[in-house]
Amino acid sequence: MSLFDVGFDDIRRRKGRKWTRYGPDVIPLWIADSDFHIAPQIKDAIIEAVQEEDLGYGDDLETRKRMAEKIEKKNGFRVDPENVYVTQGVLPAMWLASKYACRPGDEVIVTDPMYYPFFTAIEATEAKPVYWKLYEEEGYRFEADRLNEAISPRTKLIFVCNPHNPTGRAMTKEELSGLADLAIDHDLTVMVDELWEDILYDGRQHISLASLCPEISERTMTAFGFSKIYSVAGLQIGYLASTNKDTMERIRKIGRGVLRGASTPSLAASKVMLSDAVMPYVQEVLEHLHGMRDLTVRLLNEIEGISCNDIEATYLAFPRAEKKALRGKNVADYLLEKAKVAVEDGSRFGASGKDHVRINFGTGREILEEAIFRIKKAFEL
Repeated sequence: MSLFDVGFDDIRRRKGRKWTRYGPDVIPLWIADSDFHIAPQIKDAIIEAVQEEDLGYGDDLETRKRMAEKIEKKNGFRVDPENVYVTQGVLPAMWLASKYACRPGDEVIVTDPMYYPFFTAIEATEAKPVYWKLYEEEGYRFEADRLNEAISPRTKLIFVCNPHNPTGRAMTKEELSGLADLAIDHDLTVMVDELWEDILYDGRQHISLASLCPEISERTMTAFGFSKIYSVAGLQIGYLASTNKDTMERIRKIGRGVLRGASTPSLAASKVMLSDAVMPYVQEVLEHLHGMRDLTVRLLNEIEGISCNDIEATYLAFPRAEKKALRGKNVADYLLEKAKVAVEDGSRFGASGKDHVRINFGTGREILEEAIFRIKKAFEL
């Protein structure tokens, strides 16, 4: 049995939100949760933790040491273990960063389009979002001039998602350097979500903003996680790191009493995921996703009314999907009704997402081909 090219008979048994929210006749390509089987080494680590009854209050020091080692080796900047904060995935990091940098009425720069939980974090701290526009016709390039135009005296924080959800862009060193220069010049804090760092195509290499120079590293908080490449979203574990000791001390004070780290099975699994033991699994995932990326772009662009940009990273497509006479429905609702395919409405990701949908192609070939076939038929109606 392939761990990656899963089919309907196998996947329908899943009990997670992705495959149970809609009826059994719906193919879910909405939530960014892949359908791949878990690496055996990860399963073994969780089972061993349970069998050894390691379910008491855990200590994450050993895990944070391994996270710090991974950051230095893979991401190119050095942090002490005490400057690594274990979180329940990356979403709490957005809230922590906003609470750290902003007071009510301050401004936070966020790209448009953007992964929508960033908007929620801004609202929760009563700050104001200011949008750094990314344009489809430019390949969603991160232009520093447009970022500069968005900065005002009230700007305190820049939110970045790299690789980018939902557009599938991987930021270049030039783009990151332009961002870094402006953040340093204007004395701004930056929080970068690098959850998708493992999933890049065509030989691209992930570059961490904090690796560029000490000046940007000291003002950057970087969030990492395991859910995308390892298909373990339900473990709810991520980590936030900064080279700035004072920043991390304040972050811990903000989270005290609210965030309580990760479960002991999650910590056990993370030690394996931070090791070389799962590298063969990672390579197989990337090989499968590369083929699925190519298939997705080709099949979507063959449908009249749909256009899909190149995808450099993630397992997310963000095609423009326009169909006349929808009778007030958006395209996502139309596809759910007519094609029995669940996708994300692009407008959730900001004004630039209008007339787009987000499609998760992190699944098996059989499932994806059937889903896009249904979409094609619905667009021919």
